[in-house]
Amino acid sequence: MFGSIDQVRHDLLRTVAQLCAAAAVTAPKSGGQLFLKGKPLFIETAFVDDRATIVRLADWMRARGKERRQEIWFRDAAIALKIDAALFIGLKDWYPPIYDCGACGYATCAEYMSATKALRAASAALEFAGPQCNLRDIDLGIAVGSAAKTASLHNVDTRCQTRIAVAARKLGLIEADVAVALAMSVTHKNVGFDNRLPPTDFAAPELASLPATGALPVKNADGRWAHAPQLEVEE
Repeated sequence: MFGSIDQVRHDLLRTVAQLCAAAAVTAPKSGGQLFLKGKPLFIETAFVDDRATIVRLADWMRARGKERRQEIWFRDAAIALKIDAALFIGLKDWYPPIYDCGACGYATCAEYMSATKALRAASAALEFAGPQCNLRDIDLGIAVGSAAKTASLHNVDTRCQTRIAVAARKLGLIEADVAVALAMSVTHKNVGFDNRLPPTDFAAPELASLPATGALPVKNADGRWAHAPQLEVEE
């Protein structure tokens, strides 16, 4: 016999997360012919369901919210503490589809990769590394949508989130340049539904102890963006 939903939640979420990861990997990708020629996959997936790690992710988001002086990070941190698990889906070691589509503003993929190489190398301190190929970002969106559809088919609630994915990247849980998280829960109502921005006093004493995240940019108390150290791309 099955136990209560609380008793089976762990195994249920892991099983559905595996199906979602498979859906993300097998979702249509631009330049599919490259895979037939032996090119490696560039979709990374990682699953987190232990409470200690989820608390670490929420704490990082709160610290980042203080740095950016944005309430939305505190909202997403509160949501993170309510979810049961998170499946991260991202672009890792991607390569262009060789379509030469021009969506990036360059005539060819080769020109784009060459022209943006230094900028990508200098973006390590940012929340996500970039710039990214437009078609690869579309591929990521299709992969995330396919995974969310799979979760829905199995009646697991999800919410597509980027800020918790930033936290996962900065904490070393994923290596992707850019990622999206499927925040997963099995409750009476989706915990990600109808969450409003919390009023936040960024000068409150309890926020003073939050550590620096090391991510850029940050915002000064006067509301101006600060880049320390300033990102520079060598000519």
